[in-house]
Amino acid sequence: MLYILPYYNFMKRTIILLLLAIYSISIRAQINPCSLSIHGKILEASGGKPIEAATVYIKELQKGDHTNATGEFFIYGVCPGNYTLIIQHLHHDPQIEKIDLQKNIQNKIIYLTCHTDTLHQAIVKGSRLHWEDITVKNKLQGDELFLGSGLSLGKALEKINGLTNLSTGNHISKPAIRGLHSNRVLIMNNELRQEGQQWGNEHAPEIDQYIAKEIEVVKGAQTIQYGSDIIGGLILVNPKSMKLIDKPLAEVNMSAFSNGRALAMSTTLEANIKKYKAISWRLQGTYRFAGNGKTPKYYLKNTGMKELNYSAAVGYHKGNLEAELYHSYFTSDLGIFTGSHIGNLSDLYAAFQRDRPLDSAQFTYAIDLPFQQVQHQLSKAKLKVKIANTGSLKVIYGLQKNLRKEFDNTLATKLPDGSYKPALNFNLVTHNYDFNFEHKALKRFEGSFGVNGFYQVNEYYGAYFIPNYQKFTGGFYWVEKWHKKAFSIEGGLRYDVNQFAIQKWEQNVLLNVKHRYKGFATTLAARYQFPFVTVHINVGSAWRAPFVNELYSFGVHHSAASFEIGDRNLVPERNYNSSITIDFNYQKKTDIEFTLFNNYIHNYINLQPQLPATLTIRGAFPTFAYSQTNANFYGAEFSSSTKLYREIKLHVKTNITIAKNISTNEFLVGIPPARMEGDVDIPILKNSKQQLVWNIGASYIGKQTRANPAMDYVQPPADYFLVHGDLTTHFSLSKFPAQCNIGVNNVLNTNYRDYMNRNRYYANETGRNFYIKFRIVNKS
Repeated sequence: MLYILPYYNFMKRTIILLLLAIYSISIRAQINPCSLSIHGKILEASGGKPIEAATVYIKELQKGDHTNATGEFFIYGVCPGNYTLIIQHLHHDPQIEKIDLQKNIQNKIIYLTCHTDTLHQAIVKGSRLHWEDITVKNKLQGDELFLGSGLSLGKALEKINGLTNLSTGNHISKPAIRGLHSNRVLIMNNELRQEGQQWGNEHAPEIDQYIAKEIEVVKGAQTIQYGSDIIGGLILVNPKSMKLIDKPLAEVNMSAFSNGRALAMSTTLEANIKKYKAISWRLQGTYRFAGNGKTPKYYLKNTGMKELNYSAAVGYHKGNLEAELYHSYFTSDLGIFTGSHIGNLSDLYAAFQRDRPLDSAQFTYAIDLPFQQVQHQLSKAKLKVKIANTGSLKVIYGLQKNLRKEFDNTLATKLPDGSYKPALNFNLVTHNYDFNFEHKALKRFEGSFGVNGFYQVNEYYGAYFIPNYQKFTGGFYWVEKWHKKAFSIEGGLRYDVNQFAIQKWEQNVLLNVKHRYKGFATTLAARYQFPFVTVHINVGSAWRAPFVNELYSFGVHHSAASFEIGDRNLVPERNYNSSITIDFNYQKKTDIEFTLFNNYIHNYINLQPQLPATLTIRGAFPTFAYSQTNANFYGAEFSSSTKLYREIKLHVKTNITIAKNISTNEFLVGIPPARMEGDVDIPILKNSKQQLVWNIGASYIGKQTRANPAMDYVQPPADYFLVHGDLTTHFSLSKFPAQCNIGVNNVLNTNYRDYMNRNRYYANETGRNFYIKFRIVNKS
């Protein structure tokens, strides 16, 4: 543990300085004899929805606040007197109110009217784009989340433009943002950095999608508060805030799919305690299962799954104090496609050329060898205190336990009783910490600073793939925003230390190697609002230390069906990211988003195929090796939503990402091909009690021609065209609001292979899939 002492001293000094800064601000606030406060909410005049990022300030004092996600604002330290309260928001008409302040004002409600030429939210099919933000964010919430229910988190996120999936079979998928994934894309699960074995290409996020009330995706150089290693992007999985629970609620979700005969069920219960309204609670549970998937011509053997999850939370919110306890449990059993585990080299190369797997199958729910078993527990304790006339301090502690077992059918793992022990067994424990201080609005500035990071210990049992390690990382950040009329700017600076120690046996000698990395990250974002048009510009630089698997992996990566080789000489990556986004919105009829981006990565760590394949006692496997080069990722994204006639809407999305090895001037392998999607919403019935909408659409995914075929085991698959359609209805069932979605994917039962699915080496994708989804909410 001695290797962590320098970092511990650094963190101790940083936290002391942070607390001293907060204390000094508090002392200055106590000298002020004026102690009255104004608290209220800013809401939409049309529908009563809260308005985030509205400015509320006192003209005479030039002091105020910005509303949070629930529309709330707080102004502290005001003397008694008559004042002019000015409320402004980028896409709403400003409002002026005269107030006579003689005592504290609580729960003041102010309504704003939307401009005639703009929308508060520009809705682009598959995401909800927030125009008021300086950074470009895409959100899935409400109906869009419901339409993606019953799927994995990665599959649900495919609705967002520029986000694809890196898959291994039917049920294992992880999000990739502009061609980057795994350790370069951070997932924040209920304000905690999700820490599992995310380095693996086939290690899907251990998150129940039904937990989320909204999912937010931030692409590029806009994520400095959460870490310096987020080179690809950030995904925020946000449950409903505990302080928004004001009445008892019961919600039931069910989904059924024909392909794999899959079923998903989830229930949520929440309420506050009648005698203690400040205390709220929530319980949630999900069960999912599926059998063998089916392509248009054959079943995929051993591709079933089972998943059981639950979560519980309790919150306290009163006055200036907010506290929360949260715990979630995720467990899944995932079958690994049998056709990807092959005994010898000649059979392996024959499988690459075969149209269908040699091993036939029928439908079954049974999960046989090989398979992976994953458990993930996440616990969180949060405390937030509002300090009068100063700001707010938030402290979060998290504990995560991740257990991953991968089973294989080998003599080495077979026990005397006929059962099998895990071929790979990882046990990861992570302690997260986060101290954040958000200062009050100072004239036109608002911002925050803080310290966050984690300490984790990983142990492995069974065959070697990566060594045991202990990792300690964290850093200090400072982010500020400035706004005036149509112009806003945001800047941030971060300094991180990342160090870990590994232990592994080599030639009967126990090696104990220590690694230490440190560096700065910066970001700058600006937004300007023209009539009908908003322009966002983002630039930034971040860095990422090589991870343990990139340095020390050696052996069969069981569930990925590959042999992987690390490189101990790897050094940290440094990226330089820039993008420009143009948002156009005209009279609630046309919403357009267009983005150009460039992400240059110096010393990019690249996992590439290394020919020929490797033969081991466990079988023959494609070989992949880590190396380092300079790479450039660049491309474009376009999405639009247009009213064609009355309420009929056309939605279009297209994106392309190109990645080149600058050193060799060749294209990188494993980058998603160009993609185009379009669909039409046709309202069939709409009244005060119910509505019915028909949606029909298609997707075209091109062939990845920007990759050297000689650098991979199999040629990139051909381009393909998919058609889908569904009916969605809102109605009341025994006076309770309900929603139902019935549809079919791959209507034409197209036979195809997905370039971003590792199993494309051996088999086709699943065929036609009918589904039905249902949700009912009982709110007292």
